[in-house]
Amino acid sequence: MLFLIGLSALLFYALYRYYSMVARYPPGPFPWPVVGNMFQQDVSRVHLNSMRFAPSFDGLYTFFVPVPIVFITDYDALREAFVEKGDDFAGRPDDVAMQIFTYEPNTVLVNGFALPPETRDQLERRKLEAATAHVLSSVREFLDALEAMEDKDRVDFHWPIQLMVGNIINEVLFGYRNKYDDCEKLMNYVEDFQNWMIEIAKAPEIAIGFVAPSLLKISQYVVDNVQKCLKGYNSEDEPSCFVHAYKQRMPNNEYLDDINLISTCNDFFMAGQETTTTTLRWAMLFMAVNQEAQDRVRQEIETVIGRDKLPRMADRHKMLYTQATILEIQRVANIAGGNLTRRTTRDTVVRELVDRMVAFSLGKRACAGESE
Repeated sequence: MLFLIGLSALLFYALYRYYSMVARYPPGPFPWPVVGNMFQQDVSRVHLNSMRFAPSFDGLYTFFVPVPIVFITDYDALREAFVEKGDDFAGRPDDVAMQIFTYEPNTVLVNGFALPPETRDQLERRKLEAATAHVLSSVREFLDALEAMEDKDRVDFHWPIQLMVGNIINEVLFGYRNKYDDCEKLMNYVEDFQNWMIEIAKAPEIAIGFVAPSLLKISQYVVDNVQKCLKGYNSEDEPSCFVHAYKQRMPNNEYLDDINLISTCNDFFMAGQETTTTTLRWAMLFMAVNQEAQDRVRQEIETVIGRDKLPRMADRHKMLYTQATILEIQRVANIAGGNLTRRTTRDTVVRELVDRMVAFSLGKRACAGESE
């Protein structure tokens, strides 16, 4: 009898502690002890979870999986958290899953700071250089590859688009690009990554998917390329790619080392390859079924740029309809169901609440793929 009383007391105390912890977070769907909200989510369609729960909690709610994750879907709350209180939200989870996902803690995801200012400036300069040189040359190669196809009535754009995007990232990071008829290593990397994402979508135990050994195999493509690139590095030469520029700055920055270099390059591929490629493929589909929008975009491009040259970043602000179309494609296609998780660096409060499109996140951890 005393045993049962003691066990009941311990159970009630555990429940009291658990729900006291739950009360510290923004309200959300009711969590059960131990499992939280694990069985209330659809892992394969994460965005539907937000559509289901966000309206009931004004765009900010907590989901326990079983650890607490706060979801922010309201624009004003996002801006308050990631811009106005950016330092409070600059951390990343420091668990094993995140380390494997990002290869190791790195300058983009490491806790305690975002990118050092000089490193972020370097990334911004590299990004603009890519927009004016690497992107345009890769697009020209893409168009040439399409022109060379014999059967133009039945064209599969999957791999030509995949290779175009991969070549842009490859050239910025490693200083080389693959040929359209010789890209087996890149194709294997992409297929392995896609298969891994499919497996995660199938598994309700998402944490197990994160630590899947296959992810380390996927990262090996980046490791091999970084190591190959470093063999040609000369500290006296002007850097010809991101890896060389990063290596050149290592002696003067305590945060930069070889592991972080590999991890940062891994971030670029994991964050940029599939998202950009999938966006472009959705864009082609939407344009094909929305001829009026396609005609208006074409007319604006021909008016602002003409038929004989490719667009540049300076043309962007003159093409408002094209910009709006791209944002609408990103909104409807919904490429990523959610952002990478962040960890608060201190106790903080968010609130005081207009639906807007935020394709590249906001604040100190905004996506490096966005151009101003």
